[in-house]
Amino acid sequence: MTLIGFLYIFSSVGMLSVFLLAGLILALSIPGTKSESATLRFLGQTDFVVNESSTAVVRLVVERVGDPVNVTALVLLEGVDTGDFEAINAAAFLLSTESRKTIFIAVRDDDLPEADETFTFNLRLQVSTCLQVYLLDLFSSQTEEIAVDEFRGKNQNVSFTLIREKGTYGTVTVNFEIADGPNPAIEDVNPDRGSITLPVGQAVARFNILIQDDQIPEDDEVFSVRLTGVTGGALLKPNASSIQLRIRRNDSPLRFLHSVMAVPESAAVIALNVTRGRLAVDGPLIGSVETEVSIDYMVVSVEGLGSATPTVDFLDLQPVRTIRFPPSVFKTSLLFNISDDTVPEIAESFHVILLEDTIRGDAVLVSPNSVLVTIEPNDKPYGVLSISSSGFIQPFRINEDLTQRFDGIVIVRNGGSYGAVSANWSISRNSSNGSSVSDDLSPEVGTVKFAAGQVTAVIPLSIVQDDQPEEAEAFVFKLLPKTVTGNAEVDEPMQMVFFIQDSDDVYGRFLFDPAKEQSIQSQPEGRFLSLHFVRNGGTLGEVSMALTALYIPAGPVNPELARDQVLNVSRSINVVFSHERAAHVILPIRNDAFLQNGAHFFLQLESLELVDISPLIPSNSPRFSGPLNLTLTVTPDIANGEIGFISNTTVVLYEPEDTNSSLVSLHLRRDGTDGKALVFWSIQPTGANRADVTRSDLTPFNGSVVFLSGQSDAFINLTVLADNIPEVNETMLLTLDRSNVDNQILKAGFTSREMIIVENDDPGGVFEFSPFSRGPWIINEGEAVELHVVRTQGQLLKQLVRYVVVPSGSAEFYGATGILEFKPGEQDVVVALVARPDGVPEVRVP
Repeated sequence: MTLIGFLYIFSSVGMLSVFLLAGLILALSIPGTKSESATLRFLGQTDFVVNESSTAVVRLVVERVGDPVNVTALVLLEGVDTGDFEAINAAAFLLSTESRKTIFIAVRDDDLPEADETFTFNLRLQVSTCLQVYLLDLFSSQTEEIAVDEFRGKNQNVSFTLIREKGTYGTVTVNFEIADGPNPAIEDVNPDRGSITLPVGQAVARFNILIQDDQIPEDDEVFSVRLTGVTGGALLKPNASSIQLRIRRNDSPLRFLHSVMAVPESAAVIALNVTRGRLAVDGPLIGSVETEVSIDYMVVSVEGLGSATPTVDFLDLQPVRTIRFPPSVFKTSLLFNISDDTVPEIAESFHVILLEDTIRGDAVLVSPNSVLVTIEPNDKPYGVLSISSSGFIQPFRINEDLTQRFDGIVIVRNGGSYGAVSANWSISRNSSNGSSVSDDLSPEVGTVKFAAGQVTAVIPLSIVQDDQPEEAEAFVFKLLPKTVTGNAEVDEPMQMVFFIQDSDDVYGRFLFDPAKEQSIQSQPEGRFLSLHFVRNGGTLGEVSMALTALYIPAGPVNPELARDQVLNVSRSINVVFSHERAAHVILPIRNDAFLQNGAHFFLQLESLELVDISPLIPSNSPRFSGPLNLTLTVTPDIANGEIGFISNTTVVLYEPEDTNSSLVSLHLRRDGTDGKALVFWSIQPTGANRADVTRSDLTPFNGSVVFLSGQSDAFINLTVLADNIPEVNETMLLTLDRSNVDNQILKAGFTSREMIIVENDDPGGVFEFSPFSRGPWIINEGEAVELHVVRTQGQLLKQLVRYVVVPSGSAEFYGATGILEFKPGEQDVVVALVARPDGVPEVRVP
C-alpha cells in the first residue's frame, strides 16, 4: 500500500500546505525562532524529495534577519531516529557579521525495502511539528453495461479503462477475468482473463478485449468483466470492480429447409424453401433478425447422363439469383418449373447451392446449404441399365500396390424396377499391349444381375499384385446390349475406361547419393557446390527433379534468412534424368560472393515430374526416398575474411604511476584466412570531457593492422602516457574503419571498443581542517565553535566528507557527526559545533 504524506509547514506569516509524491520526503518547520533582537528562518527551498543513496545530501540555508547579533541555530529531527540519516541534528553559529549559514543533512543508504517516508526537521530553540499520512487505493472507473456487435468477417476490439485513484506510488498489477456468460467466455472473447500493470506514476491504463467472429448463430450473450485481485499494495474500489459486457445477438442462420427433394416429372412448379433464423424446422429463433440480409445462389447441373439439363428438364423462375430477407422475415422460396415430356429418362438431378461468400448482412450459412433435386425416372417400367456416372466425373485409378479387390464399377437401373433383369459385360485392354487381361485383373467377363426392385449392382474385380515395375495401363469395361434379359434396356453410358496405375516404382525413387560426398569445393577455376543424386527402382521415363539451393549466413539454419547473389544460378534448379541411374550436379559460386565462416548452403528436394507420361493420369512414381534436405557448412579454408575485435566490452586503462608510459594491446581476429588484408583504425574522444583527451594521454590516434594470408590474429598496440595533472575518467572510441579489399569485411558488432582512462592524480581533491580551525578550542556549554574544512589539489568532482566528534560525540555536541558536500570547484566548507547545555556538573576536559 502506497503512503502519501501531507505536510503542513508553519511560518511566522501563516500556514503552507505541500503535497509530495515519491522518494524520501523532508519537511522543515519554522514556528518563529526568535532571539531578543533577531529572527532565524530557512532561506529558499523548505521541502525536498530525495532518493535513498549514499550521495544524497540536503543543503539547508539558515538566515538571520534583524539586529546583527551572534546567533546559534539548531536543526533537529522530529520524532525517533529511524536510522535513515547520517546525523539527526546539526548546528550553525552565525556571527554578528554573518547573515546566513549552510547546514548539511546526509541520507544513509541501507538495504531495507521501504515505502515513501516523510520526516520533519525543526529550526528551533525549542519547537516541533507533526506529520499526517493517508492511504492510496486503486479503483475501477467503469460501472455501466457495454453492448457490442460481433461483426461479420472481422474481429473487433472493445476497450476498457482502468483508473487508479488517490495515488500512483509503486507498481500495481490488477487481475481480471470474464465469466458468468451462457458459455465459456473464451469461445467469444480473447483473452478471457489476464492482468494489467500500472507502473509507478501511472494512473490510467487501457486494455482491449477481442470480440471474435465465430460464425456461430447466437442470441444476446452477457458476460461479467471482473477485476479479481490486485497486488502492489492497492485496493479495488468495491462498487466499480466489474462491468457487464453484452454481445448482441448475431449470425442469423441461413439454410435450406431440406437437403434432398425427389419429384416426378409431372410436378410442374416446385418450391425450395430457404429459412432464416432457425437451426431446425421447428426450432426457436436465434441470431439477429432485425436487419435485412441477402445471399446469392447457383444452380449446378453437370453435363452428361444422370444430370438434368437447364431449360430442357427444368427452368429457374427467379429473375435474379439473389435471395433477400427483409427485417423479421424468416422464410422464402425458390421456384422451379419441371418440364414434363415423353422421352424415356433415368433419374436426373441438379443442385441448388447457397453461396457463402455472397452473404450481405449479419448472417451465416449452416447445413443444409444445398438441395439436391432429383427428377424421378420415367417412361421405362423395367428399367434402363447403364454404367454409373461416378466413373465418368473422374476416371477410376486403381493402385496395384495397395488394392487387392476393386468395387468401384457400379451398374444402375433407371426407370422402373419391376422384375429380374440381367446383362453380360466384358473387359479388354485399351492399348496395343497384347498380353491377357487376366495378367492384371480378373474376371475379364461376367454377368450383372438385378432382382426385382434392385436398382444398383457392383462389378467386383480382383487385382493381381506382383513385384514387376509397370507403367499405367488402360482398360475398357463394356455392357453388352444384345445380352440383356427381362425386357430391360441397355443405354448410354455402356462403356467406360479405367486405369491400373504405375506400380513398383517404375519411374524410380530419387535421393541424395549416400555413397558419395556432397561438398563445397574450391578450385583454381572457382568455388562450387558438388552434389550427387541417385535413382533407385525403375528407370523408365524422363524425370525432372526440382530442388532449391539457399545460402544462409552463420547462425540458425532458417530458410527465411537466406541471401541471394551468392550462387551463379537461381534458387530453383531443375535436374533432368533421362533413364540414368545417377546425376552429378555442379552449382557454381559467384567470384564476388562473400562466404561467411560457419554459413550454410541449404539444399531442399522439392518435386518430381514426369516429362512425358502416357496415359495422362496421376502416377505413383517417381517419388523421393531418404532425407529431403541437407546442409553444407562453409569452413574457414573456403570462407572469405571477416575481421573484428575478439570482444566488444569496454577497455579500462590506467595511467602508469611508476613509469612514463605503459603498452596496451587489443586483439583482432579474422574468420576466414584466405588472402592478405590491411585494416585501418582510428580513435575518437567521446563523452562530456572529450576536449580533455589529447595525445599527451594516449598515442597513436590512428593506424593500420596487416593480416597475412593464413593469419587469423593481429593486435593494435597503444601507449598510455603518464602526467601529474588531476583528471576524471576520459572516454574514447577505437573504431575499425575499413579494409583495403572488398572480400575482407569487418565483423558486425565487433568493429569498435570503448576505452576509458580511469581518473587519476586525485581529481576529487585532498581534505583537511584549515590551519585556523585546528584548535585547541575551549568553549562553555551552549557556546558554538566554527570549523573550516578545505580541499587541495583536484576540484573536478562532487565529494562528500564525513566528520565525527570523539569521544563523546552527540552526547556533548549538537552537530557532532555529519557529511559535508563539496561541489565541483568548491574549496572551503564550514561546520559548526554547539556544546549541549545538559545541566550536569562537569569538570573541564583536558
